[in-house]
Amino acid sequence: MSLAFLTPDAVGEGAVARSPMERLARAAGARMQLREGWNTAIDYGAGERERALLAERVGFADRSHLLKLEVQADRAALAGIVAAASGGHALEPGTAVRAHDAWWCPMTPTRVLVLGEPEHAAHLRAAVARASEAALATVTVADLTSGLAALTLGGPGARELLARLCAIDVRPAVAPVGAFRPGSIARTPGYLLREGDDRLLVLVGWALGHYLWTVVADAAEHLGGGPVGVDAL
Repeated sequence: MSLAFLTPDAVGEGAVARSPMERLARAAGARMQLREGWNTAIDYGAGERERALLAERVGFADRSHLLKLEVQADRAALAGIVAAASGGHALEPGTAVRAHDAWWCPMTPTRVLVLGEPEHAAHLRAAVARASEAALATVTVADLTSGLAALTLGGPGARELLARLCAIDVRPAVAPVGAFRPGSIARTPGYLLREGDDRLLVLVGWALGHYLWTVVADAAEHLGGGPVGVDAL
């Protein structure tokens, strides 16, 4: 089995990766910076205000640049791959694990989504490739980095903002930190990861990233919130 496609060698040197939300972020005043090959909205010219939104109200940040690897294998093989690549962790349905600079998110008993920051992409790809090659089973690894758009909702109003988009229950008693849920988000299929007490990561199809931004921005405005750069996170 060849996993050479997991390395970004095919991307031309100097090529810039762009989020489907970049145009809207720029229109909202984003200051862009090239990081790890991605044009990233790092702030909106008001760092203190952005941090205040996250501390007191609600903010949302484009994180479509996250590495997203989907690993598929039979149940036993997948458990072994996750354990080998994550440092011995086992996954339970509905609960993601934070390990080795990544979130390991169980999509189904035979599918796992690995989420990591771009600066950790190389070693995460390598870890998944090694574990997959060692598995005595058929393994499929797909790089969904440019297949899924992502937004983080942060601040004490994050749950209320989410409630305006979908019916996924994220009360702490039902969805503690690490909860990973599939569901309808803004009337489109997606995934939700609870990254922290007041921090939710929403993922939808890449082509719907522009739409997701507009829906979230409208809801956030009514709650006194707005966009924030990744540096504020």
